[in-house]
Amino acid sequence: MTEDRFTLDDVIRAGGCPSGIRRWFTSRGDDLPTGVTLRSFIDNGMTLAQARECQDGFVDRALRLKEARHGQ
Repeated sequence: MTEDRFTLDDVIRAGGCPSGIRRWFTSRGDDLPTGVTLRSFIDNGMTLAQARECQDGFVDRALRLKEARHGQ
């Protein structure tokens, strides 16, 4: 996966776990960016813009960690 996407690996590196990811998607329901589902996220991640659109503390933290790893 390219660096311009927010992926399952980014979530795991930030301390997320598979069951937590599943619960997060279930709890967010219709509050997710258009076209983002658990299956699509596992397969392809989401764009960085979609991740920011989530306005979620954990996602924001994972994005900051990703940016720090890549020197952005």
